Amino acid sequence: MATLEQAIVSTLSWFDILGQPLTAFECWYYLWDEDGSGGEATPQDVWRALDQLKARGAVVVERGFWQLTATRSYVPERLARARWSIKKFRRAQAAARLLARVPFVRLVASVNTLAMEGARQESDIDLFIVVRAGRLYLTRLFVTAVVHLLGRRRHGQRVTDRLCLSFYVSDDQLNLKPLAYVDDPYLSFWLVSMLPLTGLATFNRFLAANSWVEHSLPHRLAVGAAPDLAPTTSWCARAAEWLLGGAVGTWLEAVARWGQVRRIKKHSASRLGDGTTAVVVTDSVLKFHETDQRPVLAGRFRARQHQALASLNSA
Repeated sequence: MATLEQAIVSTLSWFDILGQPLTAFECWYYLWDEDGSGGEATPQDVWRALDQLKARGAVVVERGFWQLTATRSYVPERLARARWSIKKFRRAQAAARLLARVPFVRLVASVNTLAMEGARQESDIDLFIVVRAGRLYLTRLFVTAVVHLLGRRRHGQRVTDRLCLSFYVSDDQLNLKPLAYVDDPYLSFWLVSMLPLTGLATFNRFLAANSWVEHSLPHRLAVGAAPDLAPTTSWCARAAEWLLGGAVGTWLEAVARWGQVRRIKKHSASRLGDGTTAVVVTDSVLKFHETDQRPVLAGRFRARQHQALASLNSA
């Protein structure tokens, strides 16, 4: 039980730096288990361990939310963010139903803070999009055009409730391990919190391709076989995929790639070639996170984890 308690404290340490308390079930689902100490734990085991940690003064509970002791209460903010997230998630669902009918789109998922009910009132709506291999740049062009024409795309100072289209991968490059840093808890939690909005069959393939995350987060979502979510049923989309699936589509893909890469390289904040995976531009991955906080968050997490575990061991 001591090792399970340590895993729970490590989990709460990560969410402490994000200012987000967790329910008991979330403590189990997001259990950070680097040392293999809690992988077999049930939600009931975690609940009992939380009670023991509370008795030792390591954690506190307020209105059903758990967090580390000696930090201010994040519960009011968590509840407010949950309310803000409801409206944003509905917008994400509506966008996914539309984007599912764009040619070559295979998966649309909600990611980042919104996927964990942690969106701020001013936050945008981050989407992760998987497209058919060989049509990455052409599909990005279609998606951007549709979202922009509808007035929903994030750009410039227009952020709140806008769609952030900053991460695309092709369906032959579903494993995101090559994008991870040496110490990258953010990417692991990002993967585990992802919520599919359309393309469940592709999402199941995505889960299988990223099974490496189970080393640290063994309780991640396992969807299994189920009917697809918002499948591409539009005859226009099917016809477009047929027309653009051959030589014409290959030529248009090359033109779209040339234009987009040229524009990206001109962008002053592109960070291409800086040795990180903040911005990635390849034939199978397009990722644009110029302000990549993953190394900073990893450092803050390790410091908070060390402090919390030292306090637990001395209690």
